[in-house]
Amino acid sequence: MMNLQELEVACPAAFSTTAAPHVSDRYTHVRTADIVERMMGEGFTIRSASQQKTQKRTAGKEAFQKHRISMQMPVKDGSTRALGQIFPTVDLINSGDWSSTFTMAVGLFRLVCTNGMVAPFGAANESIKVRHDKVDEDTFSAIQQAMDKAPALFQFAEDAQAFQMSYTEIERFGREAARIRFGLDPEDTPDSSMTRGLLAARRGMDSSDDLWSVFNRVQENGTRGGFKVPDANNRLRRVRERRNIVSDVKWNQDLWSLTQSVLTGNRAGPDWSLN
Repeated sequence: MMNLQELEVACPAAFSTTAAPHVSDRYTHVRTADIVERMMGEGFTIRSASQQKTQKRTAGKEAFQKHRISMQMPVKDGSTRALGQIFPTVDLINSGDWSSTFTMAVGLFRLVCTNGMVAPFGAANESIKVRHDKVDEDTFSAIQQAMDKAPALFQFAEDAQAFQMSYTEIERFGREAARIRFGLDPEDTPDSSMTRGLLAARRGMDSSDDLWSVFNRVQENGTRGGFKVPDANNRLRRVRERRNIVSDVKWNQDLWSLTQSVLTGNRAGPDWSLN
């Protein structure tokens, strides 16, 4: 867990008291740290934080960069419900340059080894947006909405654990996930190295054939990268870890939607094609 002092080191943009100079006077700046403190008062704890790195052309704009803070969700008695090593979380996504609205993305995270490494599950396809001009009015409502969604997250995990997949179904899931991760058109056939890299088990606990295990390893491999796939010139290149906040959230949301389509039996739909 992080305290506010550690958060300020990791994510200084969250503490900016003003918006970027180029932003219109009509823009109401939301200081993310204020929301964090309010949520901590409701029993949330800070799990992790990051902000988008600046390029040379954006040097000096660190205080306004898009940032993401993951907060562990409480329950009424002040503790946090867990499903094994799975915990509900709310990601706060914001910026001071008007490049994003203030968003609370509801999801899960998983402690995957004894040193506390976190594999993010992302936004669970549920985002709650808070208008910058109505932050006081909307924030408490958004916090409650996030907490209300927690039971559905656990149900998703439990249902996926109980869903056994055949080899053919796992390979099909890997192909659909590869289309999402690498931006392929529906009619394109992913290279076998893409599906193989996404489906590889990094640890024994993820090697089972249930949907939950398959989802876990695809999500983590797609986020962390490290395997090789051919580029446009058919040369093998190593897939990089996802560090862009927007693309990482989209990857998680789209993968979550694919997994839900499997759970609901929508295997003939566009997210679960037989190609």
